[in-house]
Amino acid sequence: MTKETTQNLARPLTLALGATTCMWVFAYMALLFSGQAGGEVLFVLSALCIPFFARSALTKREGALVGSISAVINLLLIGSIVGGKAPSEMAMLGTIWLLSLFTVSIVLGIIGASLRNTSLTSEQQPDWEYAFFIVASALVFLMLVTGGLVTGMEAGLAVPDWPNSYGHNMLLYPLTEMVSPENEGVFFEHAHRLTGMFVGLTSLMMIFCAFRWSQSKAVRWLAILVFLLVCTQGLLGGLRVTGHLTLSQDRAILSPNLWIGVTHGVVGQLIFAGFVWLSVMMSPRYSGVKSASNKKDRMWAIHLVAAMVLQLILGALYRHMISDPELAAKATHVLYTHIAVAVLVLVFAVIIGLRLVGRENVTLNKCGLSVLILVGVQLLLGGGALIAVLLRDGTEIPLIEVLVTTAHQANGALLLGASFATYAWVKRMIST
Repeated sequence: MTKETTQNLARPLTLALGATTCMWVFAYMALLFSGQAGGEVLFVLSALCIPFFARSALTKREGALVGSISAVINLLLIGSIVGGKAPSEMAMLGTIWLLSLFTVSIVLGIIGASLRNTSLTSEQQPDWEYAFFIVASALVFLMLVTGGLVTGMEAGLAVPDWPNSYGHNMLLYPLTEMVSPENEGVFFEHAHRLTGMFVGLTSLMMIFCAFRWSQSKAVRWLAILVFLLVCTQGLLGGLRVTGHLTLSQDRAILSPNLWIGVTHGVVGQLIFAGFVWLSVMMSPRYSGVKSASNKKDRMWAIHLVAAMVLQLILGALYRHMISDPELAAKATHVLYTHIAVAVLVLVFAVIIGLRLVGRENVTLNKCGLSVLILVGVQLLLGGGALIAVLLRDGTEIPLIEVLVTTAHQANGALLLGASFATYAWVKRMIST
C-alpha cells in the first residue's frame, strides 16, 4: 500500500475522530449548563465541529465521509435520547434521530469541505497517520479528565450497577435522568462510562490502523497491548462499582472495591502513556532520526518514567483513600510519601530537561522544554490541591477543590505522557 493510499484513508478518519472528540467536549459542557443560554450556545458549537474539521478534506465526497464516520461514533449517544420510552416510541424516535444524525452530519461535512483552503499544497498537508494517533491520545486525555471529575466529586458510586445503569442498558440510560438535579453525581459517572466506550471504539480503530499503516512489529504489539489494557480498564471500572460480576442494583449485596478503583486510576494513565508512545513511533521523523543522544540521557529518562509511575500509584491511592471514612486517617502517610517522591520527580525532570533543552536537535529540545514546564505546573497544582483538601470544611466538596485536584491529575497525565515520549525519543536517537 502506497503512502498516498494510506493518507487518503487516514485523513477522513482523523478528521472525523477529531471533530467527534471536540463535539463531545462541547456537549459535556453544554449538559453541565443544561437549561441555560450558555448550554444552548455550546450545543451549537458542538455541531459546528464537523464543518470546522471537514475544511481539511480534499473533496466534498471526503467531507461527506468525515460526517458519516462522525455519525457512526455518535450512535453511542442516540440511545440516551430515546431511552426510557415505550418500545414502539423508542423505535420510531430512534429511526428519526438516526436519519437526522446521518443527514445533518453528512451535510455539515460537505459544507466544511466546500470551504477548504485550496491554497495548501500536498507538501503542506500533515502526516495524517501520525495525526490520527495524536487525536486518539487527546481523546484518552479527555477520558482521564472526566474520570478525574468523577473522583473529585466522589461520584464513583453514583450509579450502583454495571454494565447496566440503574437497570437500563448503558447506551439506553435516559438523558433526562442523567442530568436530573435529583440524581447528583450520576451525570459525571455515566458520562465517564460513555467516554470510556468511545475510547474502546477508538482503540479498535487503532489496532486496524497500526496493522494497516505500519510494518513495525513494535508498533503492532504495542497497539495490541494498549487495546488489551483498554479492555481491562473497562472491566476494572465495572468491578470498582459492584465488587463482583452481577447485574443487581441492590447496594446491600454489592461490595465496591477501593483497591480496584486505585488500579483503575493507574491503568487509565498508563493507557494514555501507551497512546503517546504509539504517537511517537508513528511520527514521520521517528524512522529517519540521527543519533543525538547518549546512554546517560536514557538513564535519566528511565529514572523519570519510573518515578512518575510510582508517583501515579501513590496519587491514585491517596485520592481514593481520602474519600473513604475508614481509610482517611491512614491516607496521611501516603500523602507524605507522595510528596517525597514528588521531589524525586522534580530532580529527574530538571536533570533530563536541562540536558535536552540545550541540544540542537529540535525534537529533543521540545521534549526537554515540555518536561520542565509540566513539572513546574504540576508542583504548583499539587500545592494548590493540598491546600484545597486541607481547607475543606464539612462533607460538601467545594468546587475549587474539584477543579484544582482534577487539574492536578490531568497535568500529571500530561507529565507522564511527556516522560514516556522523552524516553522513546532518547532511546531512538541514542548513539551506538
